[in-house]
Amino acid sequence: MVYKTCSVETQYGTMNNIAEKRDFLRMAIDCQLSYSKKGEKQSLEGHVVNLSSKGILFTATEKFEVGDQLDIILTPANSPKAPMEASVVIVRASYNGSVYELACEITGNK
Repeated sequence: MVYKTCSVETQYGTMNNIAEKRDFLRMAIDCQLSYSKKGEKQSLEGHVVNLSSKGILFTATEKFEVGDQLDIILTPANSPKAPMEASVVIVRASYNGSVYELACEITGNK
């Protein structure tokens, strides 16, 4: 595993030179995404929190379980790039009182 150093913004200010143990850094992204449970046609809307090359964290109003498989379409606002379409599996799901936070591993791009 490669350790990287980075700056992290927290509610208490910026912490510099934090050892990042992930292979790929997360990028904070503020945009909507569409998602559906694998094999279902009904599309739902969520909000992206962050993205890395292997995972995505987004919020949803619907409850899902760890292990559920979803198809997602992420279309950044004001971007000339094509939407990102991918298959994901939920690795962590939590409820923060108003929305569910779904941490997902990207299992394939479409």
